[in-house]
Amino acid sequence: MKKVALITGSSQGIGKAIAVKLAENGYITYVTYLKSKSKGENTVKEISKKGGKAVLVQMDVTSEKSAKEVFKKIEEDYKQLNVLVNNAGIDIPKSIESASFKDWQDVVNTKINGNFLCTKYALPLMKHQDNANLVIIVSSLGERPDPDYPAYCIGTAGTIAFTKAMALSLGKYGIRTNAIGPGTTRTAMWEDLGDNSEMWENFAKNSPMGRVSTPEDIANATLMIINDKSKFLNGNIIYMNGGSHLK
Repeated sequence: MKKVALITGSSQGIGKAIAVKLAENGYITYVTYLKSKSKGENTVKEISKKGGKAVLVQMDVTSEKSAKEVFKKIEEDYKQLNVLVNNAGIDIPKSIESASFKDWQDVVNTKINGNFLCTKYALPLMKHQDNANLVIIVSSLGERPDPDYPAYCIGTAGTIAFTKAMALSLGKYGIRTNAIGPGTTRTAMWEDLGDNSEMWENFAKNSPMGRVSTPEDIANATLMIINDKSKFLNGNIIYMNGGSHLK
């Protein structure tokens, strides 16, 4: 029986790794991009080369119109959705003094409003599917804030609360909700934030296991959560970071 998954922000980085992993395991995978269609196409090509099936869609998770259109397309194509991974997120590393209101809105809206809109319009397709899963990508910064990243910390704290609220609300439909908290993960986003070997060595030292997390780590955790053998796992935050959230 076919299973369908949508991963927001899956043209690169963690989202791409999750999309590829789910496609490798038999899911028809909807790959979404906001601006870079070419990166989304590369994800689809990689999936196709490995024998999987993917559909590329443009999506702005902060736009109700965009969310409605994407899930309407899935309804028209397959009439079901088995897995929704709310991964899309941005970071603008500015303190409360230097951040503009637009900076704040862009970061917080993507995480909090994006989770709301995607989940709301995915629900009719997910209700009463066998082992439907909502997976939300969070961060330990939502529980242990960093003053240099206030918007991201608040946005992530909201997604952690959202995870718990949805676990309580959606279980009656057979939908499980869990979150994954990556450690600091080397993705293309870091090219804009500053990226050098010394910095990554320091990040690795912060983990009890001596390395940073990879997109593949997060993809494997996603597969573990949605597996049929995990059908009673609901409302959890799984930190895939080697234990760095404890330091």
